[in-house]
Amino acid sequence: MPHLHLSLASADPLTLGETLSSLACLEVSTLHIDIEDTSFISNITFGMKTINAIAQATQHPLSFHLMLADPRPWLAWIAPLNPAWIFLHVEALANPSEDLDAIRQTGAKAGLAFNPATPVAHYRYLNQQPDGLLIMTSEPDGEGQHFIPAVIDKVAEAARLFPQTEIWVDGGVDLSVAPTLIHAGAQHLVLGRAIFGHSDIAHALRQFKE
Repeated sequence: MPHLHLSLASADPLTLGETLSSLACLEVSTLHIDIEDTSFISNITFGMKTINAIAQATQHPLSFHLMLADPRPWLAWIAPLNPAWIFLHVEALANPSEDLDAIRQTGAKAGLAFNPATPVAHYRYLNQQPDGLLIMTSEPDGEGQHFIPAVIDKVAEAARLFPQTEIWVDGGVDLSVAPTLIHAGAQHLVLGRAIFGHSDIAHALRQFKE
């Protein structure tokens, strides 16, 4: 069974506290926090005040996906929250190896994220340095994300080129495409509207475990 991560950016921001309470008894790998500030994509999600409140309100581990042009300052801000995973976008990094080391200094597992158009093969030189690769399976536009079927081959390529690295997929993932992504090599599914778009979150989550 794949690891399931719930993307809080897809939850209703007006009832986020209630949502966190409803998730308390559910088994998920992490709660996934996208951080966007308009510098990398045209959207704003969570600031540190909200992120700190989320961390205080949940016992679930947290994973972070930094869609930022300058992500390094955020590592020091996130570190006190004991992050389980942190992903930085390769498109924003001049020295990915150094950035992976900087992530690990926070105590988190270190990952690289790839937009759909960014080739994974260009980063093969990193070998086993990343703990995870997060493949965007839709354009990271912040809303109205649609799954891109052509990216399935990229997921398979990532699994082949980085056999010791955990492969994540994020963007438009639902029940119709999850089996194909898992077959291609995805071990971690980031789920947003596929979970939070349902009135019964627990039932929606169970469907991915069946």
